[in-house]
Amino acid sequence: MKAAVLENWFDLQLKDIPIPVPGKDEALIKVIRAGVCGSDITVYKGKHMTATVPTVLSHEILGRIESLPEGYDGPFTVGQRVLMNPIISCGKCAACRRGLPHVCENLKLLGIHVDGGFAEYTKVGVDKLVAIDDDFPDEVAILGEPFAVGAHVMVNSDIQPGDKIFISGGATVGLYIAIFAKAAGAERVIISEINEPRRQFVESMGIETINPENTDAMDLMREVTDGGFDIVYDTSGAPSCILQMPDLCRCGGKLLSLGLSGDAYPFIIGKVSFKEIRLIGNRLYSQQDFEAGVRFLEDNWKALHLDRMVTDRLGLTEINRAIEMMLHGENICKIIIDPEK
Repeated sequence: MKAAVLENWFDLQLKDIPIPVPGKDEALIKVIRAGVCGSDITVYKGKHMTATVPTVLSHEILGRIESLPEGYDGPFTVGQRVLMNPIISCGKCAACRRGLPHVCENLKLLGIHVDGGFAEYTKVGVDKLVAIDDDFPDEVAILGEPFAVGAHVMVNSDIQPGDKIFISGGATVGLYIAIFAKAAGAERVIISEINEPRRQFVESMGIETINPENTDAMDLMREVTDGGFDIVYDTSGAPSCILQMPDLCRCGGKLLSLGLSGDAYPFIIGKVSFKEIRLIGNRLYSQQDFEAGVRFLEDNWKALHLDRMVTDRLGLTEINRAIEMMLHGENICKIIIDPEK
């Protein structure tokens, strides 16, 4: 089969490799669509703290079940369209025993540590499959994994009605956090995005935005809040944005980081202590979060026009073009890969 294999950092090659052979509790999946994520770029550049090579990238995968384990009598059937939770946990470490398998000490992920979805086929444990409605379009369903992240971020955020929210970064991550925050009753949700075409797109989705080259975030904070935003999210990973987070947050507020890079950033931790701000990391999601994110997407995509979030559609043979688009900020929102295109 054809697959995009990251042979080494900055070296992604389209190759012929064997179709994966499922283990005793795994399903073989024919990939229908695979999403390109910012974390794929972190891995591509060798900045991810635990990624390994060689690996077939992509953990955002929509597929059709090609085969199920021998003797399987569960709810799934061959030919069914499914999304898949890409997390592989050990079930034995301290984190798993505490009910936190998404931060397992031995965590592996499809597309980061084991082969993922930039291929014609992949394999996954049947316990990680999530069924989707028959009338759920492929190019909306592929957003299920990003929305699972959003559902988990909402659990960590505990947004209260009337909260005022600031989000640094208007790519896919920032946009779905804004969508969830508005649905949770936030009074004001503002995204800061320096890429002007992307900012305009986010604005067209009904989200308030600023371009930090034209509007000073601190001036905005003083104008629209009483002492700071209730919650500040960083999805951009830009050092200047991270350094500013405590200044934008109110006393007793929350900072949520979604960065996965191993790079060192400047940060004045004393500002967090002085204002008793809660600093919260976010990584993945529980199976419950994954299913909640998918159901939110199923229930709301028409009303919120979430199909517009897929802005670029490329074939597997164009995978390096997709990576270049992400590296240079040419994508407006989500790039998806169709292995048959």
